[in-house]
Amino acid sequence: MHSITTDLDTGIIEVEASGFWTIPHVEDFLRDLDREARRVLATGKRHLLLCNFSKSAIQPQEVIAMLQRVAVSMPLKSRKVALYTEGKLARLQVKRIASVRDDMAVFDDRATALAWILDGPAAAPH
Repeated sequence: MHSITTDLDTGIIEVEASGFWTIPHVEDFLRDLDREARRVLATGKRHLLLCNFSKSAIQPQEVIAMLQRVAVSMPLKSRKVALYTEGKLARLQVKRIASVRDDMAVFDDRATALAWILDGPAAAPH
């Protein structure tokens, strides 16, 4: 349902979400994300989060609501979060998640999302 790759040199945590998530899937994801964020923090950096939702199904409303809550309340927040997907319907859900923070933005592709998170302070285009 998700895979995570962490680059300790850049502090970028890259997530690929796939399939249909349930609340237990979100909880597993959050545990994995917290572990990786702590690995980056141990290097003296705060992480940047790059999330690919291209292989993700349309998610239930309770999953989107939980991801919104966590984006605001998680203890180890990312400096910036770039979300991307090629899917039109998935984009609407991803935009709902991103709407809760000014340092989150939605993009069409990985290259544009990566360029944004690497480019200075957060000022998000939605």
